[in-house]
Amino acid sequence: MTAKELNKLIRIGEGFTVEFKRTPSHIGREICAFANASGGRILIGVDDRGGKVGVRNLNRS
Repeated sequence: MTAKELNKLIRIGEGFTVEFKRTPSHIGREICAFANASGGRILIGVDDRGGKVGVRNLNRS
């Protein structure tokens, strides 16, 4: 996905096929919901208002 495509998804906002998650925790519900529907995209590191907050590297010690 390009930065332009990402920005377009954020501008459109959350809906039936797009979900914003600030952190990757508790992501299972969204994955199951999209798997049981027609699919979609989960944008991790984006808050509910569409702000890019990023995520810290959880794999680092």
